[in-house]
Amino acid sequence: MTEDEKKKTETNNKPTWSVVKNEGNLRFVEKNYRKYVDTEQVVLAQKTALSEVVNNVLPDKDGPWVNPLYLSISRHITTIGVADLTRSANRFLEEQKEEHPMDIISVTAGVEGNQISLYILIRPYPDKKTGKLSRIRISDFYEYIGEELNSSSNSRNKNKSKLLIPEGAFHEYTKKDYESHNERHLNQESLRKESTPDNPFLNKLETYIPQKLYKIDPSAPLTYDLKTKDMEIQLKMNYDDFIDIFQQSMRYITSSERDAYYSTLRNEKKKSNFFIPIKSYLQRTFIDPGLLPMEDEPALIAKIDRALFDLYLVQDLIDDPMITDVKITDPYSIRVRVKGKAYLSNVTFVDAEDYIRFINGLSVLNNIDLKVPSQTFTDEQDDNYILRFSITAPYITGNNFPIIHIRKIPRKKPMSEELIEAGMLTPVVRDYLIDQSLNHGKSIVFAGPPGSGKTTALNWFIEDGYEDSAEILVIQENDELFCYRRGVMLEHVVMNPQRGEQECSLESLGKMALVAGANVFVIGEAKGAEINAAITLSNSGCRTAITIHSRSSTDTIDKMADLAMRGEANISYEQAKRNLSSFDIVVYMEDYKIREIAEISGYNEETKTMNTEIVYSAPPRRAN
Repeated sequence: MTEDEKKKTETNNKPTWSVVKNEGNLRFVEKNYRKYVDTEQVVLAQKTALSEVVNNVLPDKDGPWVNPLYLSISRHITTIGVADLTRSANRFLEEQKEEHPMDIISVTAGVEGNQISLYILIRPYPDKKTGKLSRIRISDFYEYIGEELNSSSNSRNKNKSKLLIPEGAFHEYTKKDYESHNERHLNQESLRKESTPDNPFLNKLETYIPQKLYKIDPSAPLTYDLKTKDMEIQLKMNYDDFIDIFQQSMRYITSSERDAYYSTLRNEKKKSNFFIPIKSYLQRTFIDPGLLPMEDEPALIAKIDRALFDLYLVQDLIDDPMITDVKITDPYSIRVRVKGKAYLSNVTFVDAEDYIRFINGLSVLNNIDLKVPSQTFTDEQDDNYILRFSITAPYITGNNFPIIHIRKIPRKKPMSEELIEAGMLTPVVRDYLIDQSLNHGKSIVFAGPPGSGKTTALNWFIEDGYEDSAEILVIQENDELFCYRRGVMLEHVVMNPQRGEQECSLESLGKMALVAGANVFVIGEAKGAEINAAITLSNSGCRTAITIHSRSSTDTIDKMADLAMRGEANISYEQAKRNLSSFDIVVYMEDYKIREIAEISGYNEETKTMNTEIVYSAPPRRAN
């Protein structure tokens, strides 16, 4: 497809049918129509080559290529995801078969920028009476799913991130629905009570009724649609051919120019000098033979530069302010976290080779040994974020690909007004927490599941929750917590010491804190025996603030007691909980929002539990 044809397609989204007459046409379709494909549905032969489907799985009833194939490509902005779109389109086509006889060869959907493209490949058969073809209208399909075709891809929201929500992901339940469900669940629980070893509970059921109605369809994960730099590349040549040349060039660089590449990574060689032989290679291999237009060379150099010396396509995810975490499990699965919720992104590597090259470059640049099971390091090159990398070695993972988790730490921390605007806290909650610290000397625990916003909340609280004269000591694994005020002592774990240095664990930093003389002690994330330092200091009048992973306010106390026992061999569980009465407030968070605040008022010797009072509960989540 030429650039002019591409632009025409992008700006005119009226679906049209293209005829696929022979094997050569089909090979062209196979190569080009899956350009941005995220999910695919091929009837009877999922992810099977189209030629195999056409010739063997669903052969022409009248003989090979007697009836040509027809390809439809349509584009629109949608509220449902690619998986649901393919399923809905296939269902629509099956319903049309009676009126319009056909073989459904392939139904495919893919993300392109801020819109979804739908590819339908069918073999229509002539009407037995008239001998004429009666093809379906794709516009009827969009009416069928209650969507509108995108009239133009030049939407003003083109550059904004968009969540693609699958059809049926949210459902509005009525009061009657809830009542009916609860009744069915109670009947089910009655059967459970009547169960015997000879007649188990589940054996009695035709359908299992969960305790609560599910809001989200687990079979249809949400997708985070992101516009990438690759989508902005303007080319004279075909994009797939461009990627082929890119791959060949990268193979050449990582073999013939490997030493020069690694030297440049380590700043032992200027990047400008490195690209001199690379440009010469491109000239003689691709430009002179006419495979690469001269006009496209700058785009290729820019992509090579990003892949070799930048964070490559991961940088697109880093640049999105909505994303807080990036997790790569394989070349085609990059998940992101947005406001505490995980989504599958539309961003992927070209293939496994592309991903391994990225990993190798990252390893050389940061002195990472992929034979070590798990490693962390911090990248401070980005202007807007400090990046904390955690890498799991490939020999540990089930698919033999390394797993990368990147936590984005904004260099500019959000203050209370921004957190209020984002819905994390209310003005009342803000003023309450600050008052409890400044005027009552209370110690606070920020608790919740991973990615719930605990660190963000604590980072804000360090700034606003203590007087200017406070002597604050912060210990943490990585430099996630920071402070604009002067005089704050920030200490972090050392796991891979340089020559002459020693390892220093979080527990060791905790023990050192006992003699540091601070009157405010902060732990970025309590994971083990270091919590005993916080307990000791809070019992001696030092205000403490920590984050901890937990499932509820009640679970937080139990989790803290478990951690305390790890460092105190002779302490009982009851004594560990009793010691925790020095903590005063538990702030429980989910999905980047403070959900509950509980005050602790001591240990109940009779019930062996902590006395707690819920002083704040966020309004229930609104049904979508």
